[in-house]
Parts: sequence; structure tokens; C-alpha cells
Amino acid sequence: MVFLNKKFRNIVVFVVIIVLCIIVITVSFRNLDFVNNIKSNILDFFKPVQEKVFTAFSPVIGFFNGIRDYINLRGKYLKLQEENAALRQKYVDNINLQIENSSLRELLKLKERNDYKTIAGKVIGYNQSNWQSEVILNIGKNEGVEEGMGVINESGLLGVVKISGDKSCTVRLLNDPQSNIGCRILTSRILGILEGDSEGHLFLRHIPKDLNIFLGDIIMTSEYSEDIPGGIIIGRIKYVEERMGEAYQEIEVEPFVDFKNLEYVMVIREK
Repeated sequence: MVFLNKKFRNIVVFVVIIVLCIIVITVSFRNLDFVNNIKSNILDFFKPVQEKVFTAFSPVIGFFNGIRDYINLRGKYLKLQEENAALRQKYVDNINLQIENSSLRELLKLKERNDYKTIAGKVIGYNQSNWQSEVILNIGKNEGVEEGMGVINESGLLGVVKISGDKSCTVRLLNDPQSNIGCRILTSRILGILEGDSEGHLFLRHIPKDLNIFLGDIIMTSEYSEDIPGGIIIGRIKYVEERMGEAYQEIEVEPFVDFKNLEYVMVIREK
């Protein structure tokens, strides 16, 4: 009997819940103004709380929004930096290509003006100190480069091959302390020896005091060298001094070649 009463109560509660749900649904659809009024009252009730919460958390929200905006701007900035770097690299590559083409054209013109055979190469290293002044080229015996061959660019003679490997070679520059090249003064046809020193200067040696030497006169290779053709320009006379007690004049030569900015050169293979 108790079990039946409990079951009956559960049925009644269930029926009541269903009826209430139907009433709420009916009211919601039949009287929207009533529902809206309830919503409005709730909104008004919570308005003061909402204002205080918004006022309290606005700086925090603004701070995090600022961080978000900064991150976005930072990303855009980094992207622009990458684009600018790519454009600069492209510009540099284009300029380098133009310079390389110009240098190669000058070397080709130089090759056309002379009747000797040459091998084109590129400088890939420097050995500069008070004891040596050398460059390394990307060509060697595989291309026909041998020790003693002269090396030139569009400005004139710059040195002589010192050591030649299979794929590279070392060139002793004219301003190396151990360099000495037979040369001739253009106008007077006087012969001398061009030597470098530890400070990277060039001097014309063994010119007697009784010979007239003029500033600005051109120095070129002599025709008596075994491996280097005559008539290759080297530089101009920069300074002349007669020193007391010495038989020869002190003559400094300014080279036409810029030894610090060598890039493309030619090795003279045959005279």
C-alpha cells in the first residue's frame, strides 16, 4: 500500500512539471511583452554591478588588447623587415652582377688589345701583412697557370704567380717586400727594377743620379722579362729624391692597380 502511494505521488509530480512547462512555453509565445519585461527588469537590476565591473576591468582589458595589437604590429613589422631585406639583397645582387659584367667586359677588352693569351680568374682570398702582400685566385694548373706568370687587370700589371696548385694559385703582388719586376720608364726608356716594401709602397730602383726623372712619367714592364710581356702599364712616378752619399735616386711609383680592391684578373699564359 505504501509503495502504491509513493508511485502515485511521483506520477502527480511528473504531471505537474509537464503542465508547468506547457504553461511557460504558452506564455512565452503568446505574450512576448511579458518576457521582455522580465528581461528588462533583470538588466536594470544588474546595471550598477555591470558598470562597476566594466570600470574596474577596462584598464586590464585595454592592457591585454594593447598586447594583442603590439604582437600583431610586431608580426607585421618583422614581415616588412624580411621583405625589405629580400629587396636589398636583390638590389645588391643586381649591382654585383652589373659590376661583374662590367669588370669582365673590361678584361675582355684588355684581352682583345693584346696579342698574348690569358686565363681569367677571380680573387678568393688575401694574405696581407708587413711581410707579404698576396692574393689567392680560383684557377690553377688545371687551367694552365704556372709559377712566374704575370697577372693583370684592366688597370695594368698587379703581380706574379708565386705558387700554383691544381685548382688555385697564390699571386705575389707588386707591393710585396719580396717583389721585383724589370720595368722601363715610358718617355726616357730608362730601365730599372720595381720593388715593394714592408709598408706596401713601390719604388723604382737602380736609377743613377745623373739621369733626369720627371714626376708623372709612366712606368711599364720591360721587354726583357722571361714570362711577362713588355709594355704593360704599372703606374706613374710619384716622388723623386736625391739622397746624399747614395749613387741612385729614391723614386716612388704610384700603381694604377688598387691592390685593396681586386676582384677579377687575368693570368698571362703566353707572351
